[in-house]
Amino acid sequence: MKAGLRALLGAAVLLLLVGMLGPAGATAASPSGDQAKAELWTAMGTQWSNDARYTREYYVAAILGAAHADAADAAAARLMTNQADIGKVFATYYGKETGEKITSLLSAQTGIATEAVAAAKAGDKAGLADADDRWHQSLGELAKVLSVANPAHFPYDKTLQLLDQNQTLLSTAVASFVNGDYPRSIADNEAYYQQVQALVGYFGNGIVAQFPDRFK
Repeated sequence: MKAGLRALLGAAVLLLLVGMLGPAGATAASPSGDQAKAELWTAMGTQWSNDARYTREYYVAAILGAAHADAADAAAARLMTNQADIGKVFATYYGKETGEKITSLLSAQTGIATEAVAAAKAGDKAGLADADDRWHQSLGELAKVLSVANPAHFPYDKTLQLLDQNQTLLSTAVASFVNGDYPRSIADNEAYYQQVQALVGYFGNGIVAQFPDRFK
């Protein structure tokens, strides 16, 4: 009797395990289309939002933080890490080489942005104009990389237009802060952040449209 009970319990446990784990040798299921989209949107949204957040932290610290110069340096260093994180998101779909190109260009733009903030703070109009020109040139290179990776959904002109809008809105927020109009800078930064979210949608939708089989 006891042996029979033990056999029944053993069979029940085995059935439960099979139900939970699947048949022996089965691999984990691929993410569903909805899950794959959620993972893309989460990764893209998180990294670009982080970029906007640490950018704000950087220029606030750089402009006001003479007594705490390390704060700006820490924000700039975190921004550089974030550019690598953004590149990795794109690398998931376009390969390591493309991801590294994107990271390199974003990192260069971060360096230019720090120069632009310094020039704006110092009232150096020539230095600011030079930084803006180099920034725009780098954005053109980024738009080219993206348009080559996804010509149908990241066309060069449209992509450059969105990237230029992003840079313009950021520059406006920085200028307001430099001029001491802090309420205006907050409003300008909100407009910049909203445009960052538009970029997330643009890139996310473009990737889903290019790789429909990965999001079924």
